[in-house]
Amino acid sequence: MKKPLPKNFIELYKLLKEGKMLSHPLIKRHINYAQTTGDFSALYNYLQAFPKFRALAQRNIKLAEVNKLNNPYPMPDMQETEECLSGSIWLGKVNLYGGMFGINPNEFCTPTMIMGQPGSGKSVLNKSVVAQHASMPSVGNILIPDHKREYRDIISRCENLHVITEDNVRINFLQVPEGCHPMDHLISFANNFVRMNYLVGTSENALIDIIEYLYRERGVFDGSRNYPTIQDLYRYILARLKTIKSFRLTDVYEWLKNRLKPYTLMDNFACQFGIPFEYFINKNMVLELDQKFSDMQFSLINAHLAKQIYDYNKKKRLIGSKLRTLFLVDEARILFDANRDASIFGENPLNEIVSKSREFGLGFIVCSQETSSFNQVIRSLARLKIAFPLSDGKDLDFIKESFGLNKEQKQFIPTLPRQAIAVVSYSGFERPFLIEVPQFKTPKPMSDDDVKLRMSDFYAELTRNIKRPEPSRPLQTQTNIPPNSASLLYFLGKHPFTKKSQMTNAAGFNSPTAVNNALTFLEKNGFIRLESYKVSRRGRKSIFAVLTDKALRYLNTKPITGKGNFEHKLDQHLICICEKRKEDVFEVTIEGRIKGCEKLIDVLVRLKDGNYLAYEVTLHFENLLSNIRQDLESGISKVVIVTRDRAGMEQAKKIVNASPEYGENVGFMTIDEFFD
Repeated sequence: MKKPLPKNFIELYKLLKEGKMLSHPLIKRHINYAQTTGDFSALYNYLQAFPKFRALAQRNIKLAEVNKLNNPYPMPDMQETEECLSGSIWLGKVNLYGGMFGINPNEFCTPTMIMGQPGSGKSVLNKSVVAQHASMPSVGNILIPDHKREYRDIISRCENLHVITEDNVRINFLQVPEGCHPMDHLISFANNFVRMNYLVGTSENALIDIIEYLYRERGVFDGSRNYPTIQDLYRYILARLKTIKSFRLTDVYEWLKNRLKPYTLMDNFACQFGIPFEYFINKNMVLELDQKFSDMQFSLINAHLAKQIYDYNKKKRLIGSKLRTLFLVDEARILFDANRDASIFGENPLNEIVSKSREFGLGFIVCSQETSSFNQVIRSLARLKIAFPLSDGKDLDFIKESFGLNKEQKQFIPTLPRQAIAVVSYSGFERPFLIEVPQFKTPKPMSDDDVKLRMSDFYAELTRNIKRPEPSRPLQTQTNIPPNSASLLYFLGKHPFTKKSQMTNAAGFNSPTAVNNALTFLEKNGFIRLESYKVSRRGRKSIFAVLTDKALRYLNTKPITGKGNFEHKLDQHLICICEKRKEDVFEVTIEGRIKGCEKLIDVLVRLKDGNYLAYEVTLHFENLLSNIRQDLESGISKVVIVTRDRAGMEQAKKIVNASPEYGENVGFMTIDEFFD
């Protein structure tokens, strides 16, 4: 005798039938039992205990509705799904049999593109990916620069995801990460700042010089952690604007001042130590950069973090296609706008990082409401592309070309349900296909107070690591070097062989008087010696500023390349410059050595025909013949003796002519011949 059917069983049975779930092995077993015994309660109880079967049926019904629209996208069968589309991070259902499309996390090392109208399902998909990724500690961390406060509610499902609200974001762009050289860091920041703030190239050099000055002023190159802040940078520029007389340099400083000012008005950048760099490579974090942060600030923060992580992985030789940090960028319009590629302000600095991301373990999920937000680098490198419904003609044309769609598939996109259905192009599969994105439910939206309560322990830890700057003080060094003198000293550290008459080329100097004042201070305080040398046949001797040991310690730099005194090194430098200009020269080396020989040669020239030429700067004559003999024995084709003047040349000739075995292979020149 048949037992009465449970309440609502008929509706449930119809749902399973319509959703093609009655043939599922687990359900079919219970159906066979019910048909044999007449007892359907076991089947009913089983379905109640496992609601996933009802959900699968509902999804099948939705996909069937899509198919009724003459779906031109053939569904992957179960064998194809298992062999080509199975990964640990699930993205969506691909067929009526419950097959799920998933990818390996390491595949995010090449950028992923997601596009679609608002409300189409992009955020639902992203949240699902974030939740899955955060639950896998072995696959690296995830960083989400959140411009809309969309991802804070995920923390209710992810215990190891940290949300930093905008008032808790603390970043000091001038703080040097552990293991990074200060010079490398400041050059990287200057490059990012100039490009992300649409400044011209001359601003980058000026910014590098300014930050270098601030670092040296605070001893950062000597290991001090007394980092300057954006505010210190801004104050220095204001001070320099009062003394600069060059119109060109004034313009550069004004541009920098105007771009820096918005940063100085925000507490987020007024800290000596910001969020520790270790957090960005080890923790799953959402950085809320919404209301207070402009698009330029949003761009700079992202470029800054990405470059730091990229440089860290590169320095540590963390290479290979293993995912270490995944960026989820929901605002491609801000960071990767295609119109930026043609900008006169230089290439987007993020392009280099994205193009090499696979090699150094960085991944990017890039999302947008329109296809024009994806620049050529993202378009070319993306192996996974997901398009939710779009209707604009240009967007559809892009999807057709990029996804490899036919005409029917392109025309089908606007007819897709507005939510949860998307077209996928995946390099691991031969044809485009549709997915249905599963729902991602979270509790009610979280308020600021809810987030702060849940993150209270983490925020307390952040507070202990973040230090506000000390009260501002005059921008002077321990030796009280005025800014102009310090600037000239830094210039001489980079260009030690600059004649006094050419020092007006240094940044901030537009008159001989300004140069004289700076040199007077430096000489009086023991940073330089002024020496004169005849380096040209015409005119008077030229004056050079020779850096003392005190200057080298101040600049934290090594002595200039070469051997002997300053005059000897100067002559080596002049010879090197002249030789590099010759068409038959392959390579020029100061203090060069032929392979297999110990003898160092003042200036070694390797010619394109394979022969070697040696220049020996000779200010004293005690070792003249010994140098010639060792050079020739090492394989040198010709040795040229370079003297201070013609009197020195005649003396050298007299010594060499007394040893006729060297005559054919030795030449003679004076240093002024090179200069002229």
